[in-house]
Amino acid sequence: MCACYFRAQGEDFDVDAFLSESPWKNMAAVFRKGEAKSRGQGQREYSNLSIIVVEDENATVAQQVAECRNFIRDHSEELRRLQLHTEAKARWFSLAYYLPIGEVYAICPYFESEFLEELVGVGAEFEFNVFCTSVE
Repeated sequence: MCACYFRAQGEDFDVDAFLSESPWKNMAAVFRKGEAKSRGQGQREYSNLSIIVVEDENATVAQQVAECRNFIRDHSEELRRLQLHTEAKARWFSLAYYLPIGEVYAICPYFESEFLEELVGVGAEFEFNVFCTSVE
């Protein structure tokens, strides 16, 4: 599993057309509206693209945020182009935190305003996920 993704989706998002002129075309996983979902869960309602930002599921929240900021800086032009692509209705960074096995504690990440401003600047949202692990 990966720790952090950038995703964009839309019901009418022509992901192939967007990626045809994009430096992301070899980085992005593509899912098209109408395709079968995994595990027989029906068909996809949206087309989307997904790019791995942080592959290490042991990365801390701070490391993932730092990598998101690097991604925003390195790909700001393409993120803005995507922002103008009206068919891509949702654009967000999805961070994951995996609770260590057997540990229970409060998770209180602090997200600096500069990071949040960078997200707003490229029209992206932010999702923070906490996953419990088990010994099974």
